Amino acid sequence: MEKSGFGSSVLSSKSRFGLSSGRRSGILNSSRRQSLKLNLSGKASQTNQVIFRSHLHVVESFGTTLPVLVREALTFTDKNVAVSVQISNDGWAWFVCGRRLLIWQCKQLSEDGRRRVTNSQCRELTLPSSDLAYRAELVVVFTPVGGQVPSCIAVSPEGLIRYWPSITHEGSSIEMNADLQGQECDSLTDISPLGCILATTTATVVLVQPQMTGGRHSIACRPLKLPHGWLGGISKLIPSLIFGSLQSSHIMETKLVKVTAVRNPAYEGCEWVLYVLAGHTLQKWVLIKGELERLIFECDVNRFAVDAFQKTIGEHCGGNPNEIQVWFLDMQPSEGGIAILLGATITQISPQFYYALGTLTTDTVTQPSRFDKFCPLNNTGFYRETDEPDLTSYKFLLTGTTAFLYKSKALVAVSATNYGEESDKIEFFSQNDEILGAALCRGIPIFFSKEHGIISVTNSDISRHDLSIMSASDIAIADHSTTSLISEQVNLPVTDMELEEMSLSKDSITQMKAAFLYYIRRNSETAEGIVNSLFPYEEEPAMDVDAPLDVIVSRVCMDLINDIPAGDPRWAPIRRSEISISSSSSLQILNQLEDKQRAVEWFFSFLRETKLWERLGGITVRETVMATTSVLSEYSEKIVAAITLKNLHSRYGNLIEQCIKSVVGSEKAEHGLTCQDLFYREVSRVHECLRALTQWSDDIVHSEKRPQEIAYGISDANSVLLAVLQEAIEWRKKKKDYFATRGPFVSKSCEYLPWTAAPGSEGLRDSLTLQHSLTLKYGARAVGELELKTRFYENLVIISDIILDGRRSHLESLKGKAKYEAMLHQYEHSRTSIIKPFLVDEEYERAAILAEKYLDFHILIQICEMTDNIERLDNYCEKYADENFSRYLFNWYIRERKPGRLLQQFRSRSKPQRQKRDLSQFLGDHPSLSWINNIFTYQFKQASNTLHTLAKEETELISRKKTMLSLAKLSLLASNETDHTEESKLNELDSELELVAHQEDLPEKVLEAYGYDVSKLGVLTAAELIKLYICEENEYATEVDFKKALDLLDYVEDDLERNELRHSIWCQAILRDSWTEIDSDSPSENILNLLFFKLADIVEFMGGSPEEFLPPLEYILQAPELGALKEDRHFQYLIRVGYEHFLKTSNCGDLSMN
Repeated sequence: MEKSGFGSSVLSSKSRFGLSSGRRSGILNSSRRQSLKLNLSGKASQTNQVIFRSHLHVVESFGTTLPVLVREALTFTDKNVAVSVQISNDGWAWFVCGRRLLIWQCKQLSEDGRRRVTNSQCRELTLPSSDLAYRAELVVVFTPVGGQVPSCIAVSPEGLIRYWPSITHEGSSIEMNADLQGQECDSLTDISPLGCILATTTATVVLVQPQMTGGRHSIACRPLKLPHGWLGGISKLIPSLIFGSLQSSHIMETKLVKVTAVRNPAYEGCEWVLYVLAGHTLQKWVLIKGELERLIFECDVNRFAVDAFQKTIGEHCGGNPNEIQVWFLDMQPSEGGIAILLGATITQISPQFYYALGTLTTDTVTQPSRFDKFCPLNNTGFYRETDEPDLTSYKFLLTGTTAFLYKSKALVAVSATNYGEESDKIEFFSQNDEILGAALCRGIPIFFSKEHGIISVTNSDISRHDLSIMSASDIAIADHSTTSLISEQVNLPVTDMELEEMSLSKDSITQMKAAFLYYIRRNSETAEGIVNSLFPYEEEPAMDVDAPLDVIVSRVCMDLINDIPAGDPRWAPIRRSEISISSSSSLQILNQLEDKQRAVEWFFSFLRETKLWERLGGITVRETVMATTSVLSEYSEKIVAAITLKNLHSRYGNLIEQCIKSVVGSEKAEHGLTCQDLFYREVSRVHECLRALTQWSDDIVHSEKRPQEIAYGISDANSVLLAVLQEAIEWRKKKKDYFATRGPFVSKSCEYLPWTAAPGSEGLRDSLTLQHSLTLKYGARAVGELELKTRFYENLVIISDIILDGRRSHLESLKGKAKYEAMLHQYEHSRTSIIKPFLVDEEYERAAILAEKYLDFHILIQICEMTDNIERLDNYCEKYADENFSRYLFNWYIRERKPGRLLQQFRSRSKPQRQKRDLSQFLGDHPSLSWINNIFTYQFKQASNTLHTLAKEETELISRKKTMLSLAKLSLLASNETDHTEESKLNELDSELELVAHQEDLPEKVLEAYGYDVSKLGVLTAAELIKLYICEENEYATEVDFKKALDLLDYVEDDLERNELRHSIWCQAILRDSWTEIDSDSPSENILNLLFFKLADIVEFMGGSPEEFLPPLEYILQAPELGALKEDRHFQYLIRVGYEHFLKTSNCGDLSMN
């Protein structure tokens, strides 16, 4: 049977192709070997002077020798003059002695990896005059974007700012006063290219920005502004600027501990995260170029500290939490958050003074609720009030898992993560020596010693972590001693003969593993030979879905993460029956996982160096075609998830163990293997444990446990689930560029559906959705305890974020594809359903955090409406201008039938011009509103035209038509235009208002008789009005009503219809009276009381001519509407008498045939 695996003799020089290691070693010159040692151990070079060596660390000189000016200042400066030093991350150092500022480049660390000649010249600048002592913390040296020569900003303790655009020109400086009203400056923090942050001892924070205007340099400073409205309440907790206003006449003494700034590398532009620790409060701000600063959160860390100390030192000495006194000493950025150095004592019980390092996760959207890690330190002291300044003077640097605590005469290296580990006291101080400053320079802890200058402190040996971060090029160029160490760490048990058999195998997967092993052994030619035989070189490789290369690479990577541990004898029977890679010889699960992670990373490097990476296409996973590199990223993420899950066993062992057992199920744990062994061996199944966590939560919800027990159970499940997923997703973000997929094939053929967002049993979307529901219903809405409720809502924000982030990533990968629109609709529906519960529960800020991130404008508008926060709405209009937020807002008001609210919002003259322009463009498509905007902007004529047009189109409500016509007339009159056109317009409007008046004069009984709703009466035509005026139902109609009907004929445009209606009016007037009962003795007098002749009389009285308004007599006598009446001789007689009477009195001619 053919074997596949990795051997312990990976680095052996023997191979099937007979290539010696010597042939490969030629590519590694001595300088590259030396560079590798620097990368691994942090040591500068062999020529650096070793000053002190402890059993764990080495103290060496660092960088260039001190400039003469600095050495002289150290030698001859008076002892009473304060001296301090700072070193920047990019190798610039500055020395402050009185008002002297000395600047030099102690180390040049270029971004491209090439070492250039260091500028050893020392520049001297003069600081502004001050009555107080200067410190190096009040100076910043930085290189402007695109510049070659550094600039410098210095601030006096009183707040006088001096800016040198170039340190080479001491005389060219700009000054301004920060106007801090007596506050003393504490520190200056570089956040280039945004400027720097000036902080006072009482926690006022000011942004100082160098500027260039018209070719002239200047500086501007302004305080960071607390947001009003929705975040305004936060400022009530703290005084001063961050904690109050600069203009306040009374500033409470909130002592600043530290200001720390961290640049966000994932942000495409320039984003800095600023942490301010003052008093007992921690604040997180975000500063982005071109945007206003944002306060993300603030929290009371004193409560976290007291609780943490109570659980450690309090348990041993029985202290009451109220008796624990805590000091915050220093703060540094850490992985995913910040680390705080704390001191504490319980003086009522013991004078012992304790130190601890607490780590807070702060890179999420919610504020921390406790220390994620809290590590008491072994070094302690005894507390007396007189010794308090010395006990609390410790600062620290954090690199990896090691913290270096230091003060002027002490330096101690301690573990920042593991309680009880031995500390390393680094004692290189002579009697006159002291530490004047400290910093991290590209991750290396460096200190300024008064006697030795700049020194570095590094580990004595290469650590396991150092090896885990080695790149492929590091492996390739490593010298023999380093390579041997790699071999020990990898420990792949494959002999030379087995490796040769693997390379000759007919199985492509086995051959690929052999090529990888030869690569690890630095036998690149053999590795490349195997690769070329498997996949011959193509100048333009044709990518495809599920191509052999993609399938093989994916399979090898999965075998690596699901590898059987080589060194554990319990796995031997299984290993003999399976093809095992055996990338780890460790007996501990955590080490096995770390070995797998390292092996996978080296496999990725192998793919890149052999040019296979760029030939990868797509592969089908979970019925979805994904880029192969995305699948490889998924394997890497699952290892991180497994490592995180394993680390959580110490806190949630019982819960995780239950879930693992449910995953392993009926698998037999033979030969002494445990369920954990079986589960963690197959890393690709790690998501099943997370699904089991959700199922466990669902089970306890439907159990007979008390609500409080259910709530705490869900909380524990959330803690595990979210810790694992956040670590995996953070890893994904960090490696985004590494696994980025490019090219037309990927964009056309592949999707990206991460395992954290995939539906079904192979993904976590369904489980996360269920966990969201359980957390909301049985957690946040079921508990009364404020702290627990807050924790649940924080959990909900994170769960929502994970769900939406995954779905959005999938959606973005579908752009340009057929199913994009359908998925967009699903995404928008899911987004609203996830965020809306926060709105229902009045958790507006948490809803806003999610809605802002995922552009749910509907939710954002609802938040502003519910909280009546117009300022926030304006900010959104500006912030999301490119996403057409304003148009969405306008449409929302129309959709919600709130046009008045819309116009009320935007009628203010103080609104930005862009918003007004957007509104005008929008209203162009909505004339029913645009006229109001015209009124507000004094465009009365345009408003009148719009209203008139709307009135003509109005058919639903007569009252609305009347209002529109009235407003149109008023607008026209307000325009003050009196030309002939405007007069014509006024006459037209009056005519239409008369038509409306005719409709209003109709009796309600008549309208109701014809089924009209008089409360919502529509617009009737002139013909309809005429018929209603003369209908039989209008039984009380008089000659006036019939005259109105005649007047309405002017509004009938069709001649034929108009004549028919006129004929109908006169006929109906005849039918209103009983002609046969009229006395014929005096017909001339009696006929005048008939409605027909009354109507004729009133028409004549109003100026009408009988020959124009009276219908021809012959037409009347032949009208079919009159029925039998027209044949009645008495009627014929009377009608003729009446006509004769009108002809005589009006001097008209014959109307018989008119």
